[in-house]
Amino acid sequence: MSDTRTEVEKLQDEFSDFHKDFYGFRPRYATESEWNSAAWLKAEIQAIVDTMKEMEKTFAGREELRANFWVIAAETDPELIKQAKWLEDERKREQEVYEKERDQAFQEMSEQMLSAAVTRYEE
Repeated sequence: MSDTRTEVEKLQDEFSDFHKDFYGFRPRYATESEWNSAAWLKAEIQAIVDTMKEMEKTFAGREELRANFWVIAAETDPELIKQAKWLEDERKREQEVYEKERDQAFQEMSEQMLSAAVTRYEE
């Protein structure tokens, strides 16, 4: 199914959703002329992006973004960096255990199949 919406309609949807995600409500302040202007919509989207970038510069701003479930592009909080590293290491350990158990199960299954084949051949 192809998207038949115009560029302005797509921008209207993107801006409305982004505004709601960031501010908690849909924008209702645009004039009809503004709402139907691709340039205005792009500028409003960029204004929210710029606001977020400014917020990322301060601890309080980053905390507010995190509290509202935004992901910080360049994480600077040492505790969160440590937690991310721990999680990455934990995933690697789990992957290693999984691969070892899988290989061991495969080896045991191969040995059982070989043993069963030998038993049948000897009968």
